[in-house]
Amino acid sequence: MIPKNTLYVALLVWLFTSVLTAQADRIELPAPDVLALTREDARHEHNRFSAPVSLDLAPASAPSTYTYENGEWVWSRTFRIPHALGLGLFADELALPAGGRLLLSNRAGTRGPFTQADASSQNRLFTDFLPGESVTITYRGPLPETTPFHLWRIDHIYRADRWKNPYDKGFGDANGCHVNANCPEGADWKDEKSGAARINLVVEEGVGFCSGNLVNNTAQDGRPYVLTGFHCMDGFTPIYDLWGIDFDYTSVDCDDPATEPVPTRYLGVVFRAGLQATDFMLLEIIDPSFSLEEHYFAGWDRSDGDVPGVITHFAHPMGDIQKIGQSGPEGMTVLPTRITWNSGVITPPDHHFVMDYALGDFEQGSSGSAFFDNEHRIRGQLNGGNSACPGVSEAFLGRFHLSWDSGAADSMRLQPWLDPLGTNPLTLDGANLNTRTYLRGQVRRVDGSPAAGATITLQWAPDGMTEFTTDAEGFYRGERPAGVEAFAVSGSYRASEALDEGVDVGDLITIRRHILGRDTMPPLRLLAGDVNNSGTIRVSDITRITRVILATGDWLTRPNWLVLPLGYPITPTPVDPQAPIGIALNNPGVLEVQVDFFVVKTGDANGSAENE
Repeated sequence: MIPKNTLYVALLVWLFTSVLTAQADRIELPAPDVLALTREDARHEHNRFSAPVSLDLAPASAPSTYTYENGEWVWSRTFRIPHALGLGLFADELALPAGGRLLLSNRAGTRGPFTQADASSQNRLFTDFLPGESVTITYRGPLPETTPFHLWRIDHIYRADRWKNPYDKGFGDANGCHVNANCPEGADWKDEKSGAARINLVVEEGVGFCSGNLVNNTAQDGRPYVLTGFHCMDGFTPIYDLWGIDFDYTSVDCDDPATEPVPTRYLGVVFRAGLQATDFMLLEIIDPSFSLEEHYFAGWDRSDGDVPGVITHFAHPMGDIQKIGQSGPEGMTVLPTRITWNSGVITPPDHHFVMDYALGDFEQGSSGSAFFDNEHRIRGQLNGGNSACPGVSEAFLGRFHLSWDSGAADSMRLQPWLDPLGTNPLTLDGANLNTRTYLRGQVRRVDGSPAAGATITLQWAPDGMTEFTTDAEGFYRGERPAGVEAFAVSGSYRASEALDEGVDVGDLITIRRHILGRDTMPPLRLLAGDVNNSGTIRVSDITRITRVILATGDWLTRPNWLVLPLGYPITPTPVDPQAPIGIALNNPGVLEVQVDFFVVKTGDANGSAENE
């Protein structure tokens, strides 16, 4: 039986901490105790292939740290771990200047170059592995003004039976019983194949592979949810911002390719939900570039009971190119007994399906792949089982039916995420969708209470415009145009309400005392009292407020309430604060842009409107 935890991991207890010499060009690290590692693997049935070694090294920003070559500043270090089969480096605090790049290299090949654009959401970077016992990391580019990166970890590969040199083979190491996804058996599954992914896992304890699938939701808004296996991270400490989701890692046809295909990778996920009993995990891709292209999001069926007919799945066993697996016409049945996994986890009765393979197989790395019925809808995802090559393999997979709503919280069930409209359908078909992008936020009064019914206006060139209204809690959320890098936001609140709301003689007294130097108005009250938009408090403000109180005038160019983005500078008092605020995005594919607002009553120099 394949062990529960199908991560190829390296436990932290084998961390080797090295004392580094800052200016050394070559850094020798101690050889790992491979025998001890493999014995521990056998004892706990780990599926790891590498172990991490801690580092603490960063180039200084002083020119003396670098050499100058061919018009560029260069810094490099070579790391060697005796008997390592491969090495990969981790960097954090990434702050590469424009034009700066990192390259991992040795005699076997290169990884990179990496730029600041390759940093994760937490400014971290994993170079992936190169075969061999030594690698060199090199910086080239402008002289950094600050420390451009910090090396905090190096992983060494020690399991030859679980990792193969990609420069020898060209890609992964799946067994000979597997069938490439683009063989004739997969001809009718073009969409589902495009939505199936290899998941590159990074945890504090090591690295590994799983498989997963994009999954549709009732809003059909292309939200990038990925369904995979809970055990892909169970018992480990995930570093989700470094998880890579690879699509299109497949052969062109039924034959193995001569060279390794180049996948489309999206970097970084967040955990949304998961349940050990049904072994599901739902992730959301956070890479902004995902929304710039159309993707296929698989449909699903949460019906109860056995599933007859040919069952199909697409996976990346051993991290290899995409493979297809299928049952016979008998399909799969609910397993009435519990499963005791090698990790000690126990799956309750009736929580999994059991399926025999008629085509293909599964291995470590296949975990989490979705199993489709003959209507092309997901019914569950792979947990493990008994792989037999040659022979008939038996797979156990968590049931979508129970994953839907059997968990005790939103973070333990699929329903809150895959049914945002609350329609509770039994089935949902898959679809090719563009991921929608949104503007969202909250509008509050100065006292922190929600500003319900406020209108937020979004504008973009040349003449695009849309409006959103806040709910009872002051929240708003609405779609913004895809691919637009620059736009302007503005707002209005209680525009048709009484002009003298919260405005009375007390405000006139407050302003007079400020002008006479007897009191000092705080910045927010200065903003409210500057009704003529001059940037200062003047007698003309008293005149204008008096006319509003007497109902002989209005606020002229000032709105009844100012709606300003949170963090908007109000010192010194701004002129024309009601003007739309421009926002420019470094990447227009950002899924959601959050802009919060606060409101200020025009003329309310003493803050009395906040108490009404």
